[in-house]
Amino acid sequence: MSEQHFLHGFLNPKKSVAFYGANNKGGSLAAIQIMDLIKSGYDGNIYPIHLKLDSVMGFKAYKSLAEIPEIPDLVIIVLPAKVVPQIFKECGEKGVKKIILISGGFRELTDDRKNSLTEEICNIADSYGMRFIGPNCLGVFNNWYHPENEYSAFNIAIWEKLKKGNFSIASQSGTLSSHIWFDPSSVDVGLSKSLSVGNEANIDIVDCLEYYKNDDQTQVIGLYIEELKRGKKFLELAKEVTSTKPIVSIYVGGTEAGNRALQSHTGSLAGNSRLYDAAFKATGIIRTDYVQEFLDVALILSNGVLLKGNRLGIITNSGGPGAMIANNAEKKGLIVPEFSKSLQIELKEHLPSNASFKNPVDCAFDMDLPYFYITLPELLMKSGEVDAIIQYGVVGFQDVLDDFLNYEKIAKSAEFTNQPVEVVDNLAKKLVIPTVQNSRKYQVPILHVSPMPFNSPWSKRLRENGFLLFRLWDRPVNALAKVYEYVSYIQKSK
Repeated sequence: MSEQHFLHGFLNPKKSVAFYGANNKGGSLAAIQIMDLIKSGYDGNIYPIHLKLDSVMGFKAYKSLAEIPEIPDLVIIVLPAKVVPQIFKECGEKGVKKIILISGGFRELTDDRKNSLTEEICNIADSYGMRFIGPNCLGVFNNWYHPENEYSAFNIAIWEKLKKGNFSIASQSGTLSSHIWFDPSSVDVGLSKSLSVGNEANIDIVDCLEYYKNDDQTQVIGLYIEELKRGKKFLELAKEVTSTKPIVSIYVGGTEAGNRALQSHTGSLAGNSRLYDAAFKATGIIRTDYVQEFLDVALILSNGVLLKGNRLGIITNSGGPGAMIANNAEKKGLIVPEFSKSLQIELKEHLPSNASFKNPVDCAFDMDLPYFYITLPELLMKSGEVDAIIQYGVVGFQDVLDDFLNYEKIAKSAEFTNQPVEVVDNLAKKLVIPTVQNSRKYQVPILHVSPMPFNSPWSKRLRENGFLLFRLWDRPVNALAKVYEYVSYIQKSK
């Protein structure tokens, strides 16, 4: 179905892409985008267009679009706004049907710098039957350009290689669709597609939502919204989409400073934040206020975590985090139930004498890793008394001990040794995989929290083996509560 939508061609230009504005200096955005295509393994033809250069990034350069030996599937423009109308005419005369206009200098200009360039290029596009994304955008990304190739993507927006996923973004801000992915080692969300729509002079958020609705490689949708031009259509479509695919959104606007920033950014006319909040609730859209929360909710949903209810079990090896998780959870609409007497008795059989077992389960500091990682979570999962679990304290003690061994005085006296990488790798698998399997078996999701660095060796092992891992404990609670709001909406809508 999605292959029939006109946006499919923007994300899948099979034969060729032409670029206006690229050079070999690396300082031009168009040059960076060509280099992105090279890095991501694009196998179509690349045609730089430059009046003076004979080649750009190793590709033959052409003086004009008319000289190119074929009609490009897609044309990218990164040139001053004043020359864009002429370029649009050249594209129309060539027979081009799809343009991504990166350039700024259109509707976002204010005061005495207003211009009519947007209307001019829209009229030209209409007269030639062309569609275009932008202006003032950062391009597109398709991680499934070659589904069978793990390392291939169609990419003119993101510098780094990202793992394939089912989360797709449509954004009126290039930054949110692009920059947040520049450190993939710190983001576990796999990305499917990204569309930066900029000023939406021709293609808007509604178009993107229509495309993602029927895209098999998109199961969770992320939106960054500054304004909605087709508000009624958006709400109708969003309500339809959220019945099968969650939508996570950031709306920016509603404050005096925010509205002022938007006017100079994309020329958007922001509305009352409370009106957007009410509209999102009515359609089942998950509203987030912060980028980290946006990504946390996407991480949970893209891993198929949908709660059956709002009862939260808490396991911790430190009392303070357990208390804060419980307090925050109930403030956010989750329930932290006191466990039944039978479950408490069962827990007591495994816990040290100084532990608490009513919920939160605080086993205090204990080095018995199998019971902490596997036994306790399974007891809660199979009890039927919780719908989700947050576990704090999945610490890699071997990382800590190895660091101590770097000190000569400690190493001389220590009765422990550095463990080979293979041994620690196997330990992580033995601790993590049974709990991941139990989570699926009992349909009780579990989120893990570690105070260790997110990219520490132990944290990486936990993540690679299937744990959904967070640093500190506020984030998983806040995100899980947002997910439950969505589940509640779906349940009420049935």
